[in-house]
Amino acid sequence: MFKIIFTILLISCSSISWSAKFSLDKFDIEINSNFLGEEVVLFGQKDEGKDLIIIFEGTEKQGKLFKKSKKGFFWINDKKDLDKVPSFFAIFSTPKKSINEIFLIPSITRSHFLIQSSFSEKLYQIREALRVKGLYFEDELQSVEGSLFINKFKIPDNISAGNIKVNLYEIKDNKVINFSQKKLNIQKKGITSRFEIMLEEQSLVYAVILVIFSIVFSLISNWLFRRR
Repeated sequence: MFKIIFTILLISCSSISWSAKFSLDKFDIEINSNFLGEEVVLFGQKDEGKDLIIIFEGTEKQGKLFKKSKKGFFWINDKKDLDKVPSFFAIFSTPKKSINEIFLIPSITRSHFLIQSSFSEKLYQIREALRVKGLYFEDELQSVEGSLFINKFKIPDNISAGNIKVNLYEIKDNKVINFSQKKLNIQKKGITSRFEIMLEEQSLVYAVILVIFSIVFSLISNWLFRRR
């Protein structure tokens, strides 16, 4: 069944120039109140004698990094504010490359904040924090029938809205010889999205609505309790 689906995907992609080397089975994901994550299929073709590295990098946002440190007899959380934490980060490669091997290709690492330095304790901690949430992983592209490859992965339900850049690097002798990019759009829909927009643009109105809702809910609860 999976091979049939893969064949259909390749046929549907036959009109795409293979200079891009890859595609996805979907480029838009909608998040609503019932969103439980979404499976995405990555597939394409690799030229013989060349390696591929595909990096998914979500929209950068502000974040916080907490680290426990001992002061006297007490352990406390040291907080660091961060400016460039991607909402999602994934590395696919064929043949499989460890992150230490990717560090040997400066033209890739300097383009992505999260893998700029193998010796950065801060970046290592950020990667581990994202990994725990399912927002960072490294995986090998599965070879199918010679030069074709495919991989399935899941966009978790805690993903933030925004674009995820999908960067393909074609490698030979540890040098980038070709680059292409696509975008996977993560968009919030429904009442959740409207409330978030209101919170950002009209925070006072949002606060008033919450207060009114709390009062009404309290009155209804008291009324129901008395009837019982």
